[in-house]
Amino acid sequence: MKHIIKIKHWYHFKRRIPKRYKKYYEDQDAIQVSLKTTSEVVAIQRASVLREELDKLWIKLSENASLDKNHSYHKAVHIAQTFNFSYRSISELAGSDIEKIINRLDALQSDVPETSENISALLGGEGKPSFPVSEVLESFIEFEKPNHTRKSKDQLRKWKNPKLKAVNNFINVCGDLSIEKVTRNDILAFRSWWHERVEMENLSPNSPNKDFTHLRTLLFFARDNHNLNINVDDLFSRIRFKEIKSKRRPFQTSFIRDELLNINNLENLERECQLFLFAMADLGARPSELVGLNLKNGDIRLDTDIPYIYIHAEKDKEIKTPYSERYMPLVGSSLYAFQNLPNGFDRYYRKPDQLSGNLNKYLRNNGLLPSEDHSLYSLRHSFEDRLTAVEPPDKVQRWSQKFGQYVKFSYSA
Repeated sequence: MKHIIKIKHWYHFKRRIPKRYKKYYEDQDAIQVSLKTTSEVVAIQRASVLREELDKLWIKLSENASLDKNHSYHKAVHIAQTFNFSYRSISELAGSDIEKIINRLDALQSDVPETSENISALLGGEGKPSFPVSEVLESFIEFEKPNHTRKSKDQLRKWKNPKLKAVNNFINVCGDLSIEKVTRNDILAFRSWWHERVEMENLSPNSPNKDFTHLRTLLFFARDNHNLNINVDDLFSRIRFKEIKSKRRPFQTSFIRDELLNINNLENLERECQLFLFAMADLGARPSELVGLNLKNGDIRLDTDIPYIYIHAEKDKEIKTPYSERYMPLVGSSLYAFQNLPNGFDRYYRKPDQLSGNLNKYLRNNGLLPSEDHSLYSLRHSFEDRLTAVEPPDKVQRWSQKFGQYVKFSYSA
């Protein structure tokens, strides 16, 4: 009985994979499947069908050997789904019930045109390609491009870098694994690596949790886009570290007035950085918003009864949320700043990280940060506290669009 073996009372189909066809399989030397019968006659009939269809399949695959592996696989998935089948590779079909295989054979003999593509799709002729974690990240970035067309170069960099960091950290610990082969043990090993770093380097749990989030997103993307059988939720169950919310540290109003905006304390600071401090102190806007202002876009208006700035999205610059679009009156130190920067920032235009880095370094080196918990961004918290203290209209502190318009005419008089 050719290609038939008997295990206890049951007959099985077993056929060695010819060397020239092994490239279509994943580490397999033979195809073996139970024929689900104890009858020799039935076993011979079923084995004959399987043998004949395998011969046809291998011939068709030989004729199309030049097809790109990934392209062929995705096309096979699509064809199988067209005929109401989930795509399964030959190795997966080998572990299926014989009835499922026969159903696919019946489909080829009746409703489905017998083309090489259809045979390959329904009988699992396209082995699943490998998807290394690094390549999945590249695919994810390409896939997401349409959603980030309005980001500036700096915003794109900030969007990509945390994902690159997460993937590089994972590869450093576990290697550039094919993403469908990532196991729970790999994720636990990655968590242990991060646990050691958090303790040794006194890092915030926020750092590893961000990595876990980015990796989880990539696995969901790979599962959905490449038809992979990955249980992402199980892989990342109870992985995250408990985060302790850090207490924000605003500057005292007296400290801002007497120290931060004391020009004698800023004499060794470059002029644009000095003016930035004056602008942020009485606006509370984000650094990226202030250094992104441009007179040519109508962002800075000094020629009106009430001078103001206009923060909004542009073709190549996003804003953080829809509520971030707003008009803000220029008063006090912020008016002084933009009277000296009527065209906006020059050296630091759209370079918030560089400006923040230089300013924080100067403030720290010159004793202008009251504690390690204070930074340039504390000016934003201070402004929010001062705003809250005057009992502003509802939602003012949430930076709604109406906030700017309301404050412009009510609080700046």
